[in-house]
Amino acid sequence: MASFGPIAPFYDELMGSVPYEMWAEYYLLLLCQQDVQPHRILDVCCGTGNVTECLARRGYRMAGVDLSEPMIVEAKAKAASLGWEIDYLACDAASFRFETQFDAAYSFFDSFNYITDLGHLGKSFARVSEHLRPGASFIFDLNTAYAFEQKMFDQQDTRKKSKVQYKWKGSYNESSRIIKVNMDFWVEGQFYQETHIQRAHTTEEIIDLLDRAGFGDICTYDSYTLDPPRTRSDRIHFTSIRK
Repeated sequence: MASFGPIAPFYDELMGSVPYEMWAEYYLLLLCQQDVQPHRILDVCCGTGNVTECLARRGYRMAGVDLSEPMIVEAKAKAASLGWEIDYLACDAASFRFETQFDAAYSFFDSFNYITDLGHLGKSFARVSEHLRPGASFIFDLNTAYAFEQKMFDQQDTRKKSKVQYKWKGSYNESSRIIKVNMDFWVEGQFYQETHIQRAHTTEEIIDLLDRAGFGDICTYDSYTLDPPRTRSDRIHFTSIRK
């Protein structure tokens, strides 16, 4: 089952503290580092389209794809209310199809950690590659094993004043590099529960998959900076160029 199903209508409330504008500005900084100036951009695993909207406001022509149909329903409704023509699609990252090629693609908020099978992840990279013209940019971030070891998913907000209350608890297996996160939500008197599973892919695995999918000029950054990853980096951004 796709993550954030029944909770999708409340997702934006849940993530209200996320600095989406900062993520968009950092993305544009990474594009500058690549010397890429896109016109059409694809948001892979776009969720409810918050970063998509940030970039649409800046004049980029946007499209988005996400596995969760309820999240896409929310994204479409927001775009319609704003009068924006954003092409949203509910589909798996390994099998989506748009009738166009893009100048750039990105995937944020550790979405590719959710693809725990490397074969499936490779197919997802290949599908993105098929939708990019030569010289196009592909940028994404990943949670690291260090983040899982530090129990970053152990979070809660059970304050009565919070519209969406939640309690998350992760269980990490170092040998498989898999974390299982049990998530409880309380919204307007209703209780929801989801289980999220992520894998801490190694940098070597990711670079190999990107190379096989036709990407080069691969760089890694300690997220939100232009510095190389550190031993204690909890999130890494990857940048690459379609060959």
